[in-house]
Amino acid sequence: MNYVHKIPIVLNDNLYEEYGGVLDTCTPQQRQNMYWLAEMMVSEALETYLLPTVVTGTYLYNKLSPYVILDHTYIQSVNHTYFIDSKETIYWDQAGTANINVSLRSGDYGLVDLHYLVGSCGCHSQGSYPYKVDIVYTAGLPTGTANQPDMLMALTEYAKIGINEMIGFGNEAPGDIGVQDFQNQQYREMRVKLLRTSFGTSAKAQFIDRLLSKYKQRRWVGLSV
Repeated sequence: MNYVHKIPIVLNDNLYEEYGGVLDTCTPQQRQNMYWLAEMMVSEALETYLLPTVVTGTYLYNKLSPYVILDHTYIQSVNHTYFIDSKETIYWDQAGTANINVSLRSGDYGLVDLHYLVGSCGCHSQGSYPYKVDIVYTAGLPTGTANQPDMLMALTEYAKIGINEMIGFGNEAPGDIGVQDFQNQQYREMRVKLLRTSFGTSAKAQFIDRLLSKYKQRRWVGLSV
């Protein structure tokens, strides 16, 4: 997923401190960098943006199965669709979905139907089909979701992992590796099996993954909706 935001859009010092972050262990710029990184990682895990964001995707057109799997989940709207030929010519376009040409089959899964053969452009009657389509759409979590406590806790915890890695202490191991078996002269610890998540394999990473699990759309299972 191409992440387009260049600065943090949700997490800030007040929220970071409210959810357990400590401000005086790093510089303001280091915190800003880690806030951005946390938001990017959560967005990639959920395949959408934390706040509604307008993006454009380019997709090949398949006349035998004219539906498109967009690059994101939680589609708020399909704004414009451009039908393009092999010479990069836009020979027809359609605004929105209040028409017979373009339908949003599933906003949650990011599925769009292109009813090109029953549409009004008439290009197919001349034996011409689109080579590809550009779809402009708005993707992002529903309003208020990014400010829910579970989301803010997940963002804070990942930012803390990044800050601890930057300043050199506080994680389970360098690189925040999941430690399953630990032993020294006086103590031995065997944990339950660690899972691989989008945020790593450590216990903290799995905690973050559990906080966000209800927001994940299993869209490769949902293609038949």
